[in-house]
Amino acid sequence: MSNNTPVISIRGLSTHFGDHIIHNRLDLDIFKGEIFGIVGGSGAGKSVLLRAILGLTTIKHGTITILGKDAGSLQKIMKNQLQKHWGVLFQGGALFSSLTVGENIQVPMRDMENMPKDVAREMSLIKLKMVGLNEEDFHKYPSELSGGMVKRVALARALAVDPEILFLDEPTAGLDPISAAAFDELILTLRANLNLTVVMVTHDLDSIKRLCDRLAVLVDKQAVVGTLKELIQDDHPWLHEYFHGPRGLVALSELKE
Repeated sequence: MSNNTPVISIRGLSTHFGDHIIHNRLDLDIFKGEIFGIVGGSGAGKSVLLRAILGLTTIKHGTITILGKDAGSLQKIMKNQLQKHWGVLFQGGALFSSLTVGENIQVPMRDMENMPKDVAREMSLIKLKMVGLNEEDFHKYPSELSGGMVKRVALARALAVDPEILFLDEPTAGLDPISAAAFDELILTLRANLNLTVVMVTHDLDSIKRLCDRLAVLVDKQAVVGTLKELIQDDHPWLHEYFHGPRGLVALSELKE
């Protein structure tokens, strides 16, 4: 798949909760190798869009094509095969509290690949080191980890079966600025080393500036798509307030000069 071919293509997407319309005929393309951010105000449908792409939310109308396959029309077995091509870091990490770090990372290996126990253990150690943790963390439980470590373990689990696409839901939420910056650098390194396409829901302007090649800003039930430099020039009231408000002025000052 070339960089000109969308890894994810969304056409005419509509999602509803009862009579409440979240997205209305939304179009979007995400290309191989890019870090693509999804931004929007509270209730704009950022997480709903992510869940729709992952097949966790029913869509009213439209199509979602992932890696050239219409995700909505696939039979269950084929959809399970498609899901092996992506990993997900859910907001808050979503680790299993009763499992150790190593056991958490091995869950996709055992469930999706039916990997033998000894192989899964070896591979989970490799993934743990890949995200900057070490063997002494392998037998800890989530309650023994810092917030930054939880994020890294969840990221190792998302990478467990060598996905092509990595989905991140608010990956730096709750982290202090130093830990958030370190996590951003880790994402850049993994993208380069593993040739990943990264799709991230975020409201963190610092992460947006550091990471995102392009953004989709969800406003008026649609997606306004562009680079950060393009979007800060957009005169839509919400975009102007977001990018030119007090926090935006600090985080993005050099882009506005």
